[in-house]
Amino acid sequence: MKRTLASKKLFFALLLTFLLLCQASLVAIANEVPKGPVLKVDRQDISQLPRNFRITNDPFKGTLKDGSIPSRVGIDKVRASASSIFSEKEFEQVLARLPVSSKNIIVLDLRQESHGYLNGTAVSWFLPNNWGNDGKNLEEVTAIERAQLDKALVNSPTTVYNFDDNKNALTTSYQMDVTSARTEEQMVKDHGAGYYRLALADHFRPEDKDVDTFIEWYKKLPKDAWLHIHCFAGMGRTTVFMNMVDILQNAKQVSFNDIVGRQGLIGIVDLRDIDGKLNWKRKAYIERLQFTKHFYEYVKQSPKDFPVKYSEWAKKHDY
Repeated sequence: MKRTLASKKLFFALLLTFLLLCQASLVAIANEVPKGPVLKVDRQDISQLPRNFRITNDPFKGTLKDGSIPSRVGIDKVRASASSIFSEKEFEQVLARLPVSSKNIIVLDLRQESHGYLNGTAVSWFLPNNWGNDGKNLEEVTAIERAQLDKALVNSPTTVYNFDDNKNALTTSYQMDVTSARTEEQMVKDHGAGYYRLALADHFRPEDKDVDTFIEWYKKLPKDAWLHIHCFAGMGRTTVFMNMVDILQNAKQVSFNDIVGRQGLIGIVDLRDIDGKLNWKRKAYIERLQFTKHFYEYVKQSPKDFPVKYSEWAKKHDY
C-alpha cells in the first residue's frame, strides 16, 4: 500500500514537472524575438538631453591616465557638438542648448542601420552589432528605411521592443499606435535645422570613399555652420568624427595625442583605449585608431583645399 501511494506521488510529481516545462516552453515561444531586423526603441520621447551629449567647449572631465591635461588650443573655436541618437523632444533640448540658431545647425548622421521616428520616439531596426544594412550603400539604406517606416505606419498598432543599452539586448515588447512615421531628415528639417548622412557600419573605421565624401562636403560648409554629430550611442562613430573635425581645424597646431585625449575628456571615448577589447572588436578598434592617426597626418601635410583625396593619399602611403 505504501509503495503504491509512493508511486502515485512520484507520477503526479513527474506530471506536474512536465506541465510546468510545457508552460515555460510556450511562454518562451510567445516571447521569442522574430527573425530579421527587429523594430526597437532607441530613445523614448522625453524632454531631456540625449545621452553622451557634449559640446567642444565643455570643460574636461578629469585628466588623462598619466595625470596630464591635453592642450585646449583651438578646441573652443570648433563649432561642433555630439550625442547619441535623440528623440524629437530630446532634439528640441539639443537645439535649446546650442549657442547658435537652428538654421545654422547641421545634423551629421553616421548611422548605416535603418532608423527614424514613430510619432516622436526614435526607433531603429535591430540586428546584432547594428549590422542590419551591412554592405548596403546610402541609396539602398534610405530606400529600405522608408519602406520600413511606411510599413510601421500602415500596420499600426505595431510591435516595438524596448532595448537595454547596458546589456545591448532587446527586452520587453509593446504595441505602439503610430500616427506619424518620419525619417530623421524629415524630423530634423521640421525643426529648421540642416541634415547630412553618411551610412557607416558600427564599430569600424570609415571607408576611404566615405572619408573623401565627407571632406568634399565639409569644404563647402558655411563658416557659421555648427555640426551636431551622432551615431546610435554617441561613442564610436561619433567620437571618430569629433576627432576628425578637431583635426581638420587644429592638426597644424596641436599634436595627435592632445586631440584624441581632449576628445576623450569632453566625451566618453578615448580612441587609444583598447584595453579589454577582444576578438574582432579589438582588431576593429586598432584599425579605427590607426585610421585616425593617418587622417591626422593627411590633414597636417595637406593644403587647406585638400587637392589630393584622402583615398589617393592613403594608397600612396600604403595605408
